[in-house]
Amino acid sequence: MNSLLKLVKHKAYKILLATPILKRYSSSWYSKLDVKGSGYRIATDLNLIGNYKFLELGLQTEINAGCFLLAKDKIVIGDNSTLAYQTTILTSANPNGPHSKLSKVYPKMTAPVIIGHDTWIGARATILPGVTIGNYCVVAAGSIVNRDVPDYTVVAGVPAKTVKTLNPEIFE
Repeated sequence: MNSLLKLVKHKAYKILLATPILKRYSSSWYSKLDVKGSGYRIATDLNLIGNYKFLELGLQTEINAGCFLLAKDKIVIGDNSTLAYQTTILTSANPNGPHSKLSKVYPKMTAPVIIGHDTWIGARATILPGVTIGNYCVVAAGSIVNRDVPDYTVVAGVPAKTVKTLNPEIFE
């Protein structure tokens, strides 16, 4: 009964988020959906599948319109970081196992995604499960990130590769 009540509450908060007149209270609704953090901004058309409790956001974190988050494991986004329009973050992958024989080669997986502080993820970039992106990084628009990105790095492409290393002194 308790889980049914919680499910109904979550559905109600999602409806409130979609109500135009109540948009200015969206951070309050997100906190009631168990999003961790404060001082963040999330577009009201965020498409999140999974559980909001896996979302941990730092101060001044911004998630723009059209983003898709598959939150089956933890998604951590550091202070002052931005997800541009239509960014995708996946914490799970499943090739339709056990029905597909591909699941023998590519088993179901879930892994957290961690994005450091002062990092910018460009429009329509995709971050795959288990990836950690460091501090002061840029992921170019349309990139697919399938491996960790060290601090002060700009990556681009499919799959994303390092295109530039930023000088840490300019951020002091």
